[in-house]
Amino acid sequence: MRSAEPVTGIFAVYAFDEMWRVAKVVYYGIMALNHRGQAGCGMCLFSGRGLSLLESNIGYVDVAFNVEELVGREGWIGLGWVYSTVGRVVKRVHIGSKECICVFYVDLPERDLEKISKVLPELKRDLDEGVEKLNVLSREIQRPISFVLLTEDGELYVYRDPSGLKPLHVGAYGFDLGIISTEPCAIECIGGDPRADMPPGSAMCFTKYLVERSRVQDLHRRKYCALEYIYYSRLDSTIDEIPVYDFRRTLSQTVSRRAPLSVDVVIGVPETGVVYAVEIAKHIGRDFSFGFVQTGRRIRSALVQDYLERLIGVQLKMSPIRCVMQGRSILLVDDSLLKGITLRNIIQYIRNRVGVREVHVLVASPPIRYECPFGMDIPPREELLCANVSLEDLPRVLDADSVTFATLDDLYEAFEKFNVDKDQVCTYCMTGRLPTW
Repeated sequence: MRSAEPVTGIFAVYAFDEMWRVAKVVYYGIMALNHRGQAGCGMCLFSGRGLSLLESNIGYVDVAFNVEELVGREGWIGLGWVYSTVGRVVKRVHIGSKECICVFYVDLPERDLEKISKVLPELKRDLDEGVEKLNVLSREIQRPISFVLLTEDGELYVYRDPSGLKPLHVGAYGFDLGIISTEPCAIECIGGDPRADMPPGSAMCFTKYLVERSRVQDLHRRKYCALEYIYYSRLDSTIDEIPVYDFRRTLSQTVSRRAPLSVDVVIGVPETGVVYAVEIAKHIGRDFSFGFVQTGRRIRSALVQDYLERLIGVQLKMSPIRCVMQGRSILLVDDSLLKGITLRNIIQYIRNRVGVREVHVLVASPPIRYECPFGMDIPPREELLCANVSLEDLPRVLDADSVTFATLDDLYEAFEKFNVDKDQVCTYCMTGRLPTW
């Protein structure tokens, strides 16, 4: 049975002056992370009179909240989130008799949540001892248990577990605001200054008069999620000192060796496939062209659960530029292949309505065959195309002339360029092998 865990973006702001109203800042922060989840969003504010929780099952931040109404809302501490599966992220926990709002990256079973809750008073009393106990719990639970927690006392706690599979970045807005964000791009979008990735196995505590960092860290079990760099993170983010844009360019170079050379033009599937297409075209000596125009709001079809909505999303973002493709042999580049619905509909559309001569597909990730146990929103195995169809049969199923994937060696080679050993890369969704915890 599928765990239905969300891909989340978390954004927290701590102002050191009660005169601040941070709701609008949180709004723009989670808007900058909306690519990570489009099923729901929310925020929690602290104003000295307890916690004020605002949630929405509308996934688009600018639709879910009226920014002008947020301007005057009280609260100098704010915690915001976006998610791709409704109702799975926010937990109400207690430290003693005090209620807290805690945002996790994965939907933890109650038994694990209870274990973490028992350690929270220790984290409040002694940050280092609390971190040590959480690090032990992480090894026991063998899942990412990173979280951001806002208390009724107006304290903000941030913990990143030793796996480091879920990113967390620390930033500031001058001396006025402390900021925590899943990706540093959101900090820059509100005019802040990204400072550093939180070290795995460490914690921070924000209070009105103090920012405390744990002396305890655990860097020995650090892992890097392959899909975080291949697909999920924004191009303008740097995750654990790896610029996402540079990583995708590097991966494109390794994958380009597998590209068919008989094509006339290289086209990227919007929008994450475009960067790969530009680089691959450069390396195989073929023209790159924009092949599609988007209509309306950006829709990440990989995060859409409903089949009909997914199809509509494909048509909205895939209006073809006919003069680029008509009568030509094209190389269609995509970042990854999950259910194959988007790609199959694109190919059939441009074959039947545009009149391309040939469609060759190059996918910049290895075949994805397993659902992620660590919170990436990947469909269940029975819905994953590569888990149920042989690579030899994929061209027929997708109506393509050929389908080629990046190999694991291509992926590892790209990571090695950033001094990441292949044993540190989590590729469970591709191999079914759990990383050493």
